[in-house]
Formats: sequence, structure tokens, C-alpha cells
Amino acid sequence: MREMSVREANQNFSSVIAAAERGETIIITKNGAPVAKITPQPSDRSKDPAWRAAYAKLAKSLNEKPATGFRVGVITEDDKYGDDPP
Repeated sequence: MREMSVREANQNFSSVIAAAERGETIIITKNGAPVAKITPQPSDRSKDPAWRAAYAKLAKSLNEKPATGFRVGVITEDDKYGDDPP
């Protein structure tokens, strides 16, 4: 993990992105304090542990909600547009 200032990151943005593509994490600092982290993004989010945890939490939350409302079933073309005109 590498640190660089906002100014340095701004002046070398292309190389910062290239480093992230190679799998490197860069911490951006302002006046010596960390303010941002640039990390590689996996091509398939489902392989990202943080994304998987958030997805599992959302699915669990949705499954715990009561089923309310009217279930309409399959919608046919007639349902969408009505019967043929008389």
C-alpha cells in the first residue's frame, strides 16, 4: 500500500489508475492525513467479499418482510392492451 498527497495524485492520475489496475492500493493524503483510498475493482463484483456480504444482508432483509399486496400472476397481451375493439 502506497501513500501520496492529493497534489501528487492529481499530477500523476494516469499512473495512479495504472497502479490500481495492477492490484495496488493507494492512500491519498491531505496535509499528512488520509482522505481517500483507491483500490482495484474486481471485474466480477460477486467475487468481492464486501459486495457479497451486503447482498446477503439485503436478501435476508427482503425475505423477512411480510408478503403483502395482490399477486397478479402472468400478464397476457390482452391484459396489457385489452380485448379487440368491437
